[in-house]
Amino acid sequence: MDRNLLKRFIRTAIISSPIIALYGVTPFYIFSKVQPSYILFAGLIITINVFIFWTINISIIRYARVIKNWKWYLYSYAFVVTFHTMIVTLRKIVMAPDFIAEGESTFGKNILMVYPFFSLLAINTIILIICNSILATQKNKDAENEIQELKVRNLEAQKQVLLQQLQPHFLFNTLSVLKSLIKEEPEEAENYSIKLSNFLRYSLEVHNCDLVSVEQELIFTNDYIDLQKTRFESSVIFNVSIPHEIYNMQIPAYALQTLVENAIKHNSFTERRPLRIRINYMGDDTILVSNNKLPARAVDTTGTGLKNLNQRYKIIAHKAIEITDSKDEFSVKVYLLNNHTI
Repeated sequence: MDRNLLKRFIRTAIISSPIIALYGVTPFYIFSKVQPSYILFAGLIITINVFIFWTINISIIRYARVIKNWKWYLYSYAFVVTFHTMIVTLRKIVMAPDFIAEGESTFGKNILMVYPFFSLLAINTIILIICNSILATQKNKDAENEIQELKVRNLEAQKQVLLQQLQPHFLFNTLSVLKSLIKEEPEEAENYSIKLSNFLRYSLEVHNCDLVSVEQELIFTNDYIDLQKTRFESSVIFNVSIPHEIYNMQIPAYALQTLVENAIKHNSFTERRPLRIRINYMGDDTILVSNNKLPARAVDTTGTGLKNLNQRYKIIAHKAIEITDSKDEFSVKVYLLNNHTI
């Protein structure tokens, strides 16, 4: 038996024993007039009896292999019968007749002999009901804990799936760039492949991380930006403004890189009409990634990157990213996280 459950049983036994004893001595006021000393004596005896009943039932529960087995109840009530037989025998031997008022009727004496047996049965039944209630509560608590554990595992699995979806998406785009460079600029393609190798090595290091520091994500994103500058040169202008004070805060892995990639993918730009991507700290534990809109034609607009990023934020921080899509600008606000917001 779990130690906390055992403590709960013992605590309930200590609290309930005198309360049930009070219930047990009450009928003496109804059926006969007895001396106050007898009431106190009977109350003490019943309190001890109830606690003994609790101890026996707790022991049965503790050592029974199958709690729901009907034998549990059989053993419990068999103990009641045995215990009552012992009490009756001891009462005949030990109890002094002076405890009972003179002139007590035969009916009253019979009641005093028969009532304790039914009283013990009632007390034991009450204890069994309380025990079942405690066990049911504990079972529900264990089930809730198990459900929560399964939810956590499910969320972890979801996060891993989302991260795994991002990697092929990124590789497809970068390899397409590399293919174009090989045809147009072989020497530049070699430099690009080295940068890509370093970038992928770093991405593998953080692939199993849910969160990274802002500093790590900025390094990762700057590496990605360098790869894009190789291809687009002055056609894409990047402006990053993040204060060092928030470098130690956390952000989902790939968050900024995904937004930069999204801007490049969904816009058509030239040196005359450059794409301007800005990454700015907004002062309220948020980072805004924005770009001017130069819509590209015939571009896959499934929005896999944004959907995945938004879903990951919902899983990790229970909040969604903020997307603003105006006529001339597209922006996404993401939240910085710490131990208090996760």
